[in-house]
Amino acid sequence: MYSRLAAAISVPEMLGDGRSETRNLIVFLAFCVILVTLVLQGLTLPVLIRILGLAGNLGMDPEEKEARRIVLRAAVHHLEEGRRRGGHDAEHLYDDLIHRYRHKLAAVGGDDEGGLEAVDRETMTRLRSILEDALQAERRTLISLRDKGRIGDDVLRTMERELDLAETRYQGTPIA
Repeated sequence: MYSRLAAAISVPEMLGDGRSETRNLIVFLAFCVILVTLVLQGLTLPVLIRILGLAGNLGMDPEEKEARRIVLRAAVHHLEEGRRRGGHDAEHLYDDLIHRYRHKLAAVGGDDEGGLEAVDRETMTRLRSILEDALQAERRTLISLRDKGRIGDDVLRTMERELDLAETRYQGTPIA
C-alpha cells in the first residue's frame, strides 16, 4: 500500500514536455486511495463482523458456566464441611470464604440449586461499585507513595498489575 505512495512520489516533478501538474494529481490520487482504504475499511470492519455473526460468543460458554457452577458448589460444600470439623475458633474464616464463594456462584448464575442464597442484580451491581471504589483508592494511594519517593517504579508496576487483575476479575463476571 505504501509502495503505491512511494511510486507516486517517485514520478519526476517535471515531465519531458514541461508539465508538472500530472505528478501532483498522481500523488493526490494515491494518497486518497490509501486514506479511503485504511479509514473506510477500518471503520466498517467491526460492523461487518457483527452483521455476519463472526464476533463470537460474548458471554460465557455454557460448558464453562456449568463447570464453574459445579466447581464452586464443590468448594462451598468442602468449606461447609471444614467449618463443621474446624471448631469454633476458625468458624469466622470459613464463613467469610463461604460467603465469597456464594457470591461467585451467584455471579455465574448457580444460585438456583443447592440451597444457596440468591444475590440479585442490584446487589451485584452495588458490590461491583464498592469494589471499584476500593481499588481506585488503592491505586491513588499507590501512586501517591511513588510520587513521594517511598516506593520505586518496579514496586508500583507490580502492585498496579495486581490491581489490574483484581479489577479484571470483578469486571469479567456477569451479573446474575
